[in-house]
Amino acid sequence: MLRRARTIGIVIAAIGVAVLIGFGSVAIRDSGDFSKAKLLRERNPGNAMYDLQFFVATSQIAFLVSGTVAGGLLALNGLTLMLVGQLARERETR
Repeated sequence: MLRRARTIGIVIAAIGVAVLIGFGSVAIRDSGDFSKAKLLRERNPGNAMYDLQFFVATSQIAFLVSGTVAGGLLALNGLTLMLVGQLARERETR
């Protein structure tokens, strides 16, 4: 049981870190598109096309940031499960 908890914790933490890095790198790379859409919207107030481009860019960034946060929380859950396995192992050896 203890070994399973640590193993599952390691797998979950690894998946969480992969998701965190993946979404985070795409969010950083696409932040230029968001800045461009924001600038075009500010320069052309009331233009429906630029408002729509800004909405799409905002939605994409929100999705990517949410994925980054979800990856971080998943990694934290994996680390917690690893810690529980370690604490149970120490408790068992007493």
